[in-house]
Amino acid sequence: MKRLNLALTGLLMGTLLVGCGMPSALTAPQGTNSSSFSVRASAPADYYRDAQGKTGMALLSTLKSTVSKHKDLGYSGARDVMFGDLDDDQDNNVVDCVYTGMEIKNVIDSSSAYKNGAGLNTEHTWPQSLGATGAAKADLHHLFPTDVETNGARSSHPFGDVAKSTHLFPEFAFMTSGNQSVLGVDAQGRTVFEPRDVHKGNVARAIFYFYTVYGFQGNADLSNFRMEQEVLKKWHTLDPVDASERKRNDGIYSAQGNRNPFIDNPAFIEAVGKFN
Repeated sequence: MKRLNLALTGLLMGTLLVGCGMPSALTAPQGTNSSSFSVRASAPADYYRDAQGKTGMALLSTLKSTVSKHKDLGYSGARDVMFGDLDDDQDNNVVDCVYTGMEIKNVIDSSSAYKNGAGLNTEHTWPQSLGATGAAKADLHHLFPTDVETNGARSSHPFGDVAKSTHLFPEFAFMTSGNQSVLGVDAQGRTVFEPRDVHKGNVARAIFYFYTVYGFQGNADLSNFRMEQEVLKKWHTLDPVDASERKRNDGIYSAQGNRNPFIDNPAFIEAVGKFN
């Protein structure tokens, strides 16, 4: 796996914290060192202590307080962490598109992943046009590697269950239902994007994280979220958290100093209930 160089790492580690400072549990994630973000640290035992026994808006408010403060890596820095380390699961400089499974080899950073437009770029699960700006634009909890074509097709469309497809990704006739991402219209005739089954839960938990940090009592545009919320809850159940998603959450914690609570504790989604 390509390791970030010392100069870049020093820059990232010196970046100002988002918000008014980090709680003591986030100041120095266990296992973090000054030369690489490859070490993945699990959550401290008391990380969600203040959330215990809470439900509804009280729980959501507590989770926001717990996870919203983090290091802003900057967009270039976040992408290099994602492509060069976080999503190189096998330590072999190969990164997959989360929507199609397409593999890109010899990836060490965002530039080598892009391949002059023939490779991967960065999917903002919560679209930039709907509020993923500033620190939110670089927040790794909702950023994923996607191939350029599929990323462009998803655009800023809401997520949903496609009733009638217009485009399949990848466009191979032998691919079976569930193994492809789909752009089309839902049962209400709205244009929606449906990711392949193995990424549906990841999308749901990324969106719920983003809403908690930036949408709840924030300024993000909720027009997609209002349409998506119920189907995302369904996807969260159908595609539960797996080892790869937990490993990625640990990696992001080591890199930017906060966690996705809905990966650590999937039951939080049911306990919150209606998010908006």
